[in-house]
Amino acid sequence: MQKSQAEYSTYLLTHLSELQNIGIFAIKDTEIVSYQKNSAHNPLHHCAELQAYLIENAKNQTVPYICKDDHQAYFACIRTSQKYYLAGPMCTTFFNKTQRHKFYRTYGIPEAVEKNLRLFTVTEILHLVCILAKIVTDTEYTDRQLLNANHLISVTKEQEAEEQILFNLKSDEEDFYRHSYQEERKLLDMVREGNVAEAVRLSKEMDPEVGKLGASELTHWRNMLVIGVTLCARAAIEGGLMPYAAYRLSGYYINKGSECKDIMQILAYRNHAIEELTKRVQELKTRRHTSSYTEQCKDYVKKHFREKIYLDDIAGKLGISSSYLSRLFKKEAGICIQDYVNDVRIERAANLLIYSEESIPRIAEYVNFPSQSYFGKIFKAKKNMTPRQYRESYKPTEFLEEK
Repeated sequence: MQKSQAEYSTYLLTHLSELQNIGIFAIKDTEIVSYQKNSAHNPLHHCAELQAYLIENAKNQTVPYICKDDHQAYFACIRTSQKYYLAGPMCTTFFNKTQRHKFYRTYGIPEAVEKNLRLFTVTEILHLVCILAKIVTDTEYTDRQLLNANHLISVTKEQEAEEQILFNLKSDEEDFYRHSYQEERKLLDMVREGNVAEAVRLSKEMDPEVGKLGASELTHWRNMLVIGVTLCARAAIEGGLMPYAAYRLSGYYINKGSECKDIMQILAYRNHAIEELTKRVQELKTRRHTSSYTEQCKDYVKKHFREKIYLDDIAGKLGISSSYLSRLFKKEAGICIQDYVNDVRIERAANLLIYSEESIPRIAEYVNFPSQSYFGKIFKAKKNMTPRQYRESYKPTEFLEEK
């Protein structure tokens, strides 16, 4: 029997909620219907003030209403002829334990039921709201419509065009000098070749010749870090560095620079990133005896250490037999693949023991050990102490004080 439109919508909303791990609710007068499992402690279900705020703002526009609270969490409300559909929370930044507690406390939710929230990009949030609107109103919206209607961007395309003209005029007046394409190519070539000293020297040499890339000096040098590190990461990949390693390293320095308010420290981060990326390429070029198969195998393990890893799967991706890969890896790396997998997992677990407050069983599960006892056995064999002893020995003082 064919489903009614209401049944069809319910089916889609329930699965969308489960798939995206967010709350979706329908409110008509004082009646609220939840499409999320275990929704009692969702702010949208628990906090009447939040519901009223979203509904009141949604009344004033035909386009779905989207807002961001003081904790950087997004909520959406879509008005139909009879109901209001609410969705959220959707977070674009990770909450540590303190931030998570403040977020839930704002909406009157007990600490005992707090849970981590899924991370979204802004694009994912916009797409999710567009899909939700299509389901409940059969109306299609674009990202631009949602951004403009909810004032999520402060500058329109028309204003951008005007500002570009003014910027170009100002640039002509001040005779801004940009470093040449050839100079930039020299720097990137040095990264590809693994020439550490020349790469760092060229990046410093180009600094005075770059035009202003921000309204303030601080913004200028932050942008310089982002551009320089991003380009050099791509060059390092072209030089043989695995993408996973390049992106992890560049991401670390870009995030550090974005938080930094000291220009000298930003420059230091930029230089350290270029130096480290180039050094990694240099190390790869000096290890000529190591085959690309072994390096690709290592890269696969680092990407998938939280999953079950099978030798046949890796060999299949590389297009070689599992027996050949096993022999080759053991010969070139000096250990078997399973030992390397355990090494990677133990190193990730060691960092979590030091820099997180997660329990030891949760950490064992996160790095995909089949049991806490097996995790403890392997950890002790690698680190000569139990996970608990390791945490107590190496956890920074500030973490212990906060706890």
